[in-house]
Amino acid sequence: MIKVNLKILVLMIGIFLIPLYLIGCTKNEESSGETKIFEIDNTEEVFGKKDEEVVTVRKHYLILNPPKDLIQLKELVGKYSKDHPVEGEIKVIEGKNRIFYMYFYRESDDLPKDWQPDESYMNTDRIEHHKHDLIASIIWSDADPQKEYYSYDKSKEGKVIKRMHFIEDQLVE
Repeated sequence: MIKVNLKILVLMIGIFLIPLYLIGCTKNEESSGETKIFEIDNTEEVFGKKDEEVVTVRKHYLILNPPKDLIQLKELVGKYSKDHPVEGEIKVIEGKNRIFYMYFYRESDDLPKDWQPDESYMNTDRIEHHKHDLIASIIWSDADPQKEYYSYDKSKEGKVIKRMHFIEDQLVE
């Protein structure tokens, strides 16, 4: 009788633990793999008033498994920028310059890969609330096409541990 109860107990534990283990493996499959960058949907910002000479374009991206080395991070976002140019996406308005900002965030508990902005009545969660996960940025304009790169090593809480600033391939600091 005890052998039968023990077999049933082991079988029931196996029935519950194996699916939980498999679910955990599939959930972390992308997070534990190669480095990937993708644009965060519904976060692009384009703004500028009629009487202003400048149109500002902000695009936000998530990096899965970013490199820890800040130079490698700068090279990664630079290559992504070159392979996915944003200048052609936003029309040039005659007489106006465009300033481009590309922001790159790390995946975290607060900013998972399926994150979307939330503007509901009782809860507001915008991309600017996730600056602690911002790990790289690129800034340039039509007037000054020389790109400035910033890459950050941050603690889990978002405190900057180390920062690097580049103008094109030249380290500034």
